[in-house]
Amino acid sequence: MVALDDAFAPVGPPAAIEACPCCRNPADYAVLLSTPRHQLTGTELGSFAFRALNTVGSVADLRYLTGRILQLLHTHDPQMPDMEVVYSKLRQAGWDSWPQADAVAEVVDALWRSTFAAANPGPGIAVVVCVVGAAESTIAARLVEWALLDSAPAVRNLHELVIHGCRIEDGRLIPTNSYWDHGWMPFGELVDWLSNGPATDAVVAAFDRTEDLDLLELLAEAYDVLERGLSVARAP
Repeated sequence: MVALDDAFAPVGPPAAIEACPCCRNPADYAVLLSTPRHQLTGTELGSFAFRALNTVGSVADLRYLTGRILQLLHTHDPQMPDMEVVYSKLRQAGWDSWPQADAVAEVVDALWRSTFAAANPGPGIAVVVCVVGAAESTIAARLVEWALLDSAPAVRNLHELVIHGCRIEDGRLIPTNSYWDHGWMPFGELVDWLSNGPATDAVVAAFDRTEDLDLLELLAEAYDVLERGLSVARAP
């Protein structure tokens, strides 16, 4: 992730990182400014990344550290918080208005695309779609592309999300990942896609052209849940 180093290199350190005096000691975060960014580890950055913009730090502080935070996050440093937490912070900070927005967007896109690669050792689709929903203002185009169901990972991801990552509530399939903010536009887009027909139509189309028995079984199971949601919605 050298691109992140290059993108955030011009962002200088703040004079100090402020912390809530009632519950945090600002001295605990001094190491973030006394240590070169590229040498910071999850041990030093994990607490800041979890608490940023709440009890520790400002948008400027977060921007200064974002490049390194993302490097550690996407190399799965065990001391870093959940991905959804970090990207929710970046959304709150308005990362897409930063000069470094292109570099962050590339990381988000790489995460999404790796999830649809043949061999994906990364986080599951329920995490990834929430991360992308937190980071981006809309995921409509991504859902249209996903609806092609033109690969085995695309089918497996939809099955995983529908079967293990959603619940039926008031005739809608609702993602169960607790990090979703129901006020985000991507949340509404995903619920509409799953609940109002597009995902079901995609499964039917894929079923008609698929010969792989394992994928057909996954499609059938996903269809049962999607159709159950639609049936509840149609009920008087």
